[in-house]
Amino acid sequence: MQKNKMRAALPGISVQRKDGTIAHYRNSEYIPFFYMIPKEVVEYFGKSFLDIPREPYALFNYKDIKAKIESDLFLDFISNVTEFMVWTFMDRGKSSYVYSGYEPAWIFSHSIAVWIKGFMDYNGLVSAKLLYQWCKMVPNYTCPYISLDKLDLALNNVVPKVMEQYNMKAILDVAKEYRCFEDYNCCDSNQKTDFFRKWYHNRTKHPQISLDGYMDEYKKNHNGQGWNPEDPNQSTEDDVISEVMIKQFMDSLSEKDRKILKMRLEGYTQEEIADELGYKNHSGVQKRITKIGLAYQEFTKVDLGFDEEN
Repeated sequence: MQKNKMRAALPGISVQRKDGTIAHYRNSEYIPFFYMIPKEVVEYFGKSFLDIPREPYALFNYKDIKAKIESDLFLDFISNVTEFMVWTFMDRGKSSYVYSGYEPAWIFSHSIAVWIKGFMDYNGLVSAKLLYQWCKMVPNYTCPYISLDKLDLALNNVVPKVMEQYNMKAILDVAKEYRCFEDYNCCDSNQKTDFFRKWYHNRTKHPQISLDGYMDEYKKNHNGQGWNPEDPNQSTEDDVISEVMIKQFMDSLSEKDRKILKMRLEGYTQEEIADELGYKNHSGVQKRITKIGLAYQEFTKVDLGFDEEN
């Protein structure tokens, strides 16, 4: 559906055959845009497309070239190159590879029709139909490759204007501020890790969902005791513990243990918990907290540093 909308937004090329039928070339509207891609970029993203003739009028005289231009591979190539060219000028960071196809900036950077129209409106790019008609009068006209520097100048002019036209900076800034899990792809990345940390520390109702927060708070209130020294080869911060798992673990505890854990995470001291729950002294509370930690290790199969002596 999205690709059809993109195609409908740009004028393509139709050719009348000898029998009177009309042949519509679905990807032909991207040809003028293809001709403004530097050779270095074509080589990087799709070396197989280097054999597409630089003479627009000759494009559809070769059966294999027509098939190549009409392929989904060519459409994907144009989409990826579009994102590559505009992303940096959108001021969205160094790379888009960490994001999924649901992330708003990723979607906008791959919106081929939007950017081609932008080049038409702000940089003089002609439509495929006009280019084809003009080249019928000058059949031997060759489109030279443009330089990377010339492309940068064009992008520096076009991208901010397109962003302003669609009010995209404000939209994408809001999306950046209110990230969600679907914004990231399956690969590990610093951006994804930072998001998980922020989400589980700041965006959950109950602080116990953040394992890191629990560990830091526990060590802070026990003068650093109660935890084994951190293993530099192990990063428990990167383990994402889901809310569902936390709820299941909490449900497995006794009512008193749930009360102890809840009060501890709310900042109560062991002495205050002992007074509230009727323990003679805080050592009984400390033992229960250790038991809870051991149970949590067993539940998650993750070594968090609890042992019988701590």
